[in-house]
Amino acid sequence: MRMMNVPMARRLDGRTALVTGASSGNGRAIAPRLAAEGASVLCCDLTPEARPGGYDDSPEVPTHLLIRERGGRSEFQPCDAGDEQAVDEAVDRAVALLGPLRICVLNAGIFCRDASITDESADEHDRTMRVNERGIWLGCRAAARRMVDQGDGGRIVCVASISGLVGLPDEPLYCASKGAVVNLVRAAAVDLALHRINVNAVCPGFIATAMIRRLVEYPALRAGLEQRTP
Repeated sequence: MRMMNVPMARRLDGRTALVTGASSGNGRAIAPRLAAEGASVLCCDLTPEARPGGYDDSPEVPTHLLIRERGGRSEFQPCDAGDEQAVDEAVDRAVALLGPLRICVLNAGIFCRDASITDESADEHDRTMRVNERGIWLGCRAAARRMVDQGDGGRIVCVASISGLVGLPDEPLYCASKGAVVNLVRAAAVDLALHRINVNAVCPGFIATAMIRRLVEYPALRAGLEQRTP
C-alpha cells in the first residue's frame, strides 16, 4: 500500500500574530518562531533594521524578510510603541494584510542606563514609562478591542522582566516599569477572561541582546550573571 506524504498541520496555521519590538533582540527571536509554527506575522518596530551592537543572526536582513526567506508570511509596520495612533494603526494593518488578529506579543522596551534613583532624571522616567508601561497598555488595549470585536478569543503576551518581580541595583526606573506590566497583566487577564482572551506575562532574566551588551562584554559581570542564572 502506497503511503501519501501529507504535511503535518502546525500549531499556529491560519493565525495572525503581531509582535512589537520585532527588529532586534527578543522580538527578532519571537517573530520567526511564531512564523515557523505557521502564523502570519506583522513585525512592528521603529525601523525594520536590527539595533546595532546586538547578537542577532544575519542582522543585515530585516526580521520580516528573514521570515519570508524561510517560507513564512510576514509584513513590516513602522510603530512607536508609546504612540496611541501608531499602535491602533498597527493592529488595523495586521488585520487588513494578514487576517483576524489571534496573537499579540508586546515586546518593545527600553533601558536608559544603570543609575541609582538619586541620579535618574524625570526625563528618563518619562521615556522609560512611555515605552515599557504605556506601550504595553496601549498594545494590550488595541489588541483586546480587536479580539473582543472578532468574538473568537485570542492570546496576548506581554514581555515583562525579572526586574518586574524583584528589585535590582541601579535599575529603579526599569524595575518600576516592568513591575507595572506584571500587575497590568494580572488585571487585564481578569477583565478579558470572559471573552476567552488569555493575557500572560513572561519575565526573562538576562539575555544576550544589544540592550545588555555592557554586561555581556565584561567577563567578571558575565560570569556573575551566568552563575545566578539557572
